[in-house]
Amino acid sequence: MTDYIVPTGRGYLGTHAVSPGRTVTLSTGVLCDRDWTDRSRVHAIAHDDGVALVPAAESTDPLAAYALCDRYDGARVAVGQVAVAELGLEAGDSVRVYDLAVIDDRPGLLLVDAADDPCLAADRDAGTDDERDAGAEP
Repeated sequence: MTDYIVPTGRGYLGTHAVSPGRTVTLSTGVLCDRDWTDRSRVHAIAHDDGVALVPAAESTDPLAAYALCDRYDGARVAVGQVAVAELGLEAGDSVRVYDLAVIDDRPGLLLVDAADDPCLAADRDAGTDDERDAGAEP
């Protein structure tokens, strides 16, 4: 049996597809542990690695504002076309979601282009392969 491993960075929460309407719906699995003071609004802001979703109180100049909604006993947010365009994505592309607190110690989420995930390079440990090779029998 073959195991398939998809590399991810620290704080990885999941991968989501861009819909035909060029939105990305983030579900309860990603949002449930967010401790955001105002759970009704989040702001999309430009981030060096992609687009960050932060509590509305944390941003004064957002790219867009989105409403959190409760559906099927859980929170959801539909990240719209402005954020998707900022990432340079089209329908059918994939978005990886990370916990922003793990990346730069701020509450929120980070959305990145899955095809060019900048979080992968930051998570690599250069010594790992060498350590394995050093312990291998000749």
